Amino acid sequence: MLSSSKLSLPPREHIGGWRELISRVSIRSMAKSIVALAAASCLAVLAAGGTYALLNSSATAGSGATITSGTAALTVSSLSLSTTLYPGLTIYAPVTVSNVGQVRLTTRIAGLTAPTASTTFSQSLSVGVGVAASAAACQAGSVASTWSGTLHGPNTPANIGPTLPVGGSIILCVALTLPIGAPSGAQGQSATSFGVRLDGTQV
Repeated sequence: MLSSSKLSLPPREHIGGWRELISRVSIRSMAKSIVALAAASCLAVLAAGGTYALLNSSATAGSGATITSGTAALTVSSLSLSTTLYPGLTIYAPVTVSNVGQVRLTTRIAGLTAPTASTTFSQSLSVGVGVAASAAACQAGSVASTWSGTLHGPNTPANIGPTLPVGGSIILCVALTLPIGAPSGAQGQSATSFGVRLDGTQV
């Protein structure tokens, strides 16, 4: 047996009201969705802005840079004065002073290094230093000393020569003299391991 059911429709006068109600519900739902979407967008932007500001404030400018201090350095060639002295004789020997650092330097005679053992002979010696145009000029004895001292001191430090540029060098002429009035007790003695102390100052 077939059975049928009847679909009941609302009265015609209520159909328009339902449409109005559905429309109001749909609009309200959409409005809520739009508001929710707008709020989410604002939060996302604020969160992104907050994160960006935090990263900016924590960034360190130049974190990959490396700074290394420069150096000031002098080298001096060996001094050779191996000969026999007698009263009134002066012997000469050149040394080359080079600026091997990274800054310009003034050169100074800081003093003398005393011999291993102090003797009458070593106490009688005087040392002079001047700037030479060449090693040959120094060895010929034609260079005047602009600084002088004694091995028993004390001696006064003094600048010598021009300012040395980086990579530059000068020739210093070291003069060693046994005065004519040296005591007779200086005979047959020696002076070993003495030297001229140099230093450089940045300019």
